[in-house]
Amino acid sequence: MLIEQLEQLARIKEPEARSKLIRTLVGEYARSEDHDPTENERELFSRIVLSVFDQLDRSARYELVVRLAKTNRIIPDLADRLAQEDFALSEPVIECSPVISQDALMAIATNGGNDKRAVMAHRDDLSEEVTDKLIARSARPVVHALLENLDAPFSVRGVLALLIFANTEVEVLGGLARRALRDSEFLETQMQILETNCPIFPAPLKRAIEEDTLEKLAAQINNIKRGEGDIEIDGVIYSRHEASVQIANGELSFDAILRTLFEEQRLDAAIWLISRKINLADDVVSDTLKSDADGAIMRLMLQTGIHEKTYRDFLKARCEWLDRSTRSIPELVMRYKKELKKPRNAATAAAAAAASTLGATVTAH
Repeated sequence: MLIEQLEQLARIKEPEARSKLIRTLVGEYARSEDHDPTENERELFSRIVLSVFDQLDRSARYELVVRLAKTNRIIPDLADRLAQEDFALSEPVIECSPVISQDALMAIATNGGNDKRAVMAHRDDLSEEVTDKLIARSARPVVHALLENLDAPFSVRGVLALLIFANTEVEVLGGLARRALRDSEFLETQMQILETNCPIFPAPLKRAIEEDTLEKLAAQINNIKRGEGDIEIDGVIYSRHEASVQIANGELSFDAILRTLFEEQRLDAAIWLISRKINLADDVVSDTLKSDADGAIMRLMLQTGIHEKTYRDFLKARCEWLDRSTRSIPELVMRYKKELKKPRNAATAAAAAAASTLGATVTAH
């Protein structure tokens, strides 16, 4: 019966008739609760709807969303197409569809509006990659929603980004404390970062974890009235407003986090991050970056694999850090760019040379 109706629909060309038939067909398809459609029926129904989708009026599209957005009776391609509609139509699909693809969710996290991102933050099937993108691209209310969603996974990079925000934003600080109270895995990630003496770990959060007073910290932040200006917690000044700190380029890559730290003039934190990327002691990295050995510095940074633009930003930050001239930066960036283009075996040799140089540095100290 259903297949016959679909075949009839395929023969009709008038847009108005197609919208009417789609609405009728959707109604029957959705009401047949006693019959679970087969894969072929799902595929056939969804493909025909997709083939005429651009000709459907808003009421037909609305009928699709209302009746099928939260079900598995359509295929991912149709759910993904519905997610591209305006927020009023796409909201149920983005928040609840069990068949929407991870690619569609990533596209929304990357380029969707914050209204779409906010409802997506409540899903129970987000990947770490999507969560990372939401943290990097979204307004803070979306980040707060992610922290409240116990099903949302957080990568170490994601937690590092949140710690950067939490250094100046009290609501993110409170969100980290509340999540740690309710999510033992999330708390474990924070403790692992804390054990590495991470310099961007907010002092109040560090103390709360070490003294087992997370509940007290969360309650203290919850009791702060909205609209207040700067807030002092354990001698640290925080703001209720979104800080100017933004993860570079809306990403959570190593490059992006490193460039954000450069912009914030947090060279201590940048050294910490570089050290863990290339598995060297903090003092070795610090001593090398403070030296005049441009070649050793370049080889060390080549091991991190950062982009030439990130290397340029690093050199600028280093010059400011050490109060040195920036005149040599263009030449150094060109040298770095040439090294990046060399074959992989050459890069390996450069890494070995850097390790040798750094070993000598350690011995000297």
